[in-house]
Amino acid sequence: MEVYEPVASPRLFPALSREDRLHLDLNGYVVLENALDAERVTDLKTAIYGLENTVRAGDPLPAPAYVHSASKLWFRVDNVPHLHPAFLSYLTDPLLWGAAEEAVGGDARLEQSDVAILRPGPSGEQEGFGLHRGPLIGPGWTQGGLYHFPFVKTLTLLTDVGPRDGGTVLVPGSHRLAPEAVAPVMEAAERDRRLRVQVEAPAGSTLLFFESTIHGSGRIESEKDRLFIVGGYTPPMFQPWHEYDVDAQWAATRPRGEELFLTGGNRWLWQPRVRDLKVHDPESIEDAEARTARQVETATAGIKAQRAAQTRLGKVR
Repeated sequence: MEVYEPVASPRLFPALSREDRLHLDLNGYVVLENALDAERVTDLKTAIYGLENTVRAGDPLPAPAYVHSASKLWFRVDNVPHLHPAFLSYLTDPLLWGAAEEAVGGDARLEQSDVAILRPGPSGEQEGFGLHRGPLIGPGWTQGGLYHFPFVKTLTLLTDVGPRDGGTVLVPGSHRLAPEAVAPVMEAAERDRRLRVQVEAPAGSTLLFFESTIHGSGRIESEKDRLFIVGGYTPPMFQPWHEYDVDAQWAATRPRGEELFLTGGNRWLWQPRVRDLKVHDPESIEDAEARTARQVETATAGIKAQRAAQTRLGKVR
């Protein structure tokens, strides 16, 4: 018998201020400044540089992680939650996970994860911004007066990013484009700077955006490395992006709430949630923890009663 299992891991809801949620709705992205503190930024940077040293020394990574790129200018490893505690802590952060769920419109599982180091190259090394968009499955949907899309990303800066440091480039408002309009808009945005913005923010800041928003990588014109970590989130009935399935045996060793997040265990028993724009401020972590505990207690009692009723009817498989 299929029953929805409450995800015991606390997530803020709402996670965003009303102004940030409206910025996300209108533009397809929002920058949450200083979402991570300096200690967590340092831990993540140390873990990523350590990962690079491992790869460049020729040592294998624990599957299913894999090296996406190990060129001189672009180092990237994909599918990372099991590689370091700091990575999983980031992906399950109550603010960032909660913000992703607010944008998705309900419970969200892990869709994608990667870490990267971008380095400056010779002048002219990069042609264009590599603008792209996620799967062209339509422009998303509106519920409760707000836009939602089933693939949302958090990209957290682990270095300060100024105007010459190659911050992510986005085309504001492009999240609402019909699929047939995407290619001409990308072509125009590559040529005309009026159609695009480039993120500038201090280390620890997070770019939250719909994957339907056209985005790409800025050109690094300084001498600085640019480090960041990315989490992708989707409703549990969706599959992960290609080659992002986690190790199920490893996931089973995690607390049940994290396991559901990592594997999408609730599948089509999705629990949608819609932000009430009358609420101005985000929830506190203390309130989120208390609310989550109450919800888990109520849901667990309901599951027990449902199973008992099904058993009496002989319908338990």
